[in-house]
Amino acid sequence: MVKRCELFGCMHAKIFLLLLLFSGICAGCLGKDPLEARVDKLVRNLGNEDLDVGYASAYALIDIGEPSVDSLIKALKDEDPQVRSLAAYSLGRIGEPRASKALIKTLEDPEPEVRMNSTEALGNLGAAEAVDPLIELLKDDDDRVVVNSIFALEQLKAPEAVGPLLEFLNQDNKEVSRRAISALRAIGDPKAVDPLIELFSDEELGEYAADAVGESGDEEAVEKLLKLLDSRDPKVRVNSIYALIGTQNPDSNYALIGIQDPDLVLPIVGMLDDRDKEVRRAAVFALGRFGREEASLTEQPLIKALGDPEEDVRMAAIRALGNAGGKEAVAPLVELLHLETSGVSGASAGSDEDVREAGSVKLADWYVKREVVRSLVEIGDPGAVEPLILLLGDEYYRIRQFAAQGLGKLGDQGAVEPLLKALETERESEVRVAEVRALGELGGPEAIEGLRRISVDMEEYRYVRTSAEEALAKLEGGGEENSSSTS
Repeated sequence: MVKRCELFGCMHAKIFLLLLLFSGICAGCLGKDPLEARVDKLVRNLGNEDLDVGYASAYALIDIGEPSVDSLIKALKDEDPQVRSLAAYSLGRIGEPRASKALIKTLEDPEPEVRMNSTEALGNLGAAEAVDPLIELLKDDDDRVVVNSIFALEQLKAPEAVGPLLEFLNQDNKEVSRRAISALRAIGDPKAVDPLIELFSDEELGEYAADAVGESGDEEAVEKLLKLLDSRDPKVRVNSIYALIGTQNPDSNYALIGIQDPDLVLPIVGMLDDRDKEVRRAAVFALGRFGREEASLTEQPLIKALGDPEEDVRMAAIRALGNAGGKEAVAPLVELLHLETSGVSGASAGSDEDVREAGSVKLADWYVKREVVRSLVEIGDPGAVEPLILLLGDEYYRIRQFAAQGLGKLGDQGAVEPLLKALETERESEVRVAEVRALGELGGPEAIEGLRRISVDMEEYRYVRTSAEEALAKLEGGGEENSSSTS
């Protein structure tokens, strides 16, 4: 693959391009087409011994685009392998389909670098006629060429490649196996499901395989995966959970979607009692992906998971409740903030390393607070307003910052006075900015008056004053008060 460098990032490239411009003008004066002269000059310099000049020439030809295609196709037969390699790379970037026939021929080039850039170019061109030659190139002796060929087949989503790609799932070279899994995921052929499931126990490849199975579109995959929840291998159970999530939306990565089938809830809820903490964490993550539509089924199990003996599982439960929790989740989350000891003065643990007791569960103080605040804001229930107001006095300035941001998003006018009061003593500029912006989101006469004072206070941090000015401009320019006010 061609090494990339910035076109204007080196002295040689700058000088070279100036010379090209000058030579193009001279050619024009002699009656030759200046563009044609530039292209000829650039193609010749693809093989310059100064690689920076070669790279600059390639990028310039790419910028020229279609007018340079014919010359680049001819350059694929140049005696210099550097010229052939950069010509192939440039043709792929220009994206002119008529170059595909010539690029297919270069798949037999003796130089690996040329074959690599030709495969990449054919993938970029979407050249369906290149599928068979690319499959043949999977036998190449150079792993880099093989990886690029697999990637091109992935771009082409060629179902003919499924069988050959399956042969790469158990390679010693994990990079090759990962690329083959990625290509199989993109192609989405059900024939790949069983071989991919066999990789679920692999430490390095299991998660990639789960992703691919989840997006395979195989209607029978769900039944197979549900049976695997009883596997003796915890890695298989974990990856089966992840794959089950993916089956609900074949067009999306499992980490970014919400489940559509409520029939999967109970089997996954059952995994919260698994003996392996990674399985429990995966189950918590999965329940969080159901979203609030299935809160009646997921909320109580996730609340229960807040008491898991493993901190990783508890943290996953906090985040999951942010995605899938409702009003019932607010009180259990607030309990993790230890507001009964912190109050408005922020007197709680002594440092970020302190560990606090929540019932029988130990939780790292500031990290938990951060995640709880995020989840409370995502849930959006008015019951979170008072706890966030109390956190304006927390000892950790990041928590005060998150609390202020959250109050702005929650939109309760009852937070205006506490935010103004907090500004009287807050020293951290980042927190002050967050409080000012929250006031701007909340609006109202008190907020506007406070923002005006801050905007003209020359002893204030300049960035804070600027934030106040911006908030005022929005409010006084006709911006409405936060319509989600719960006061």
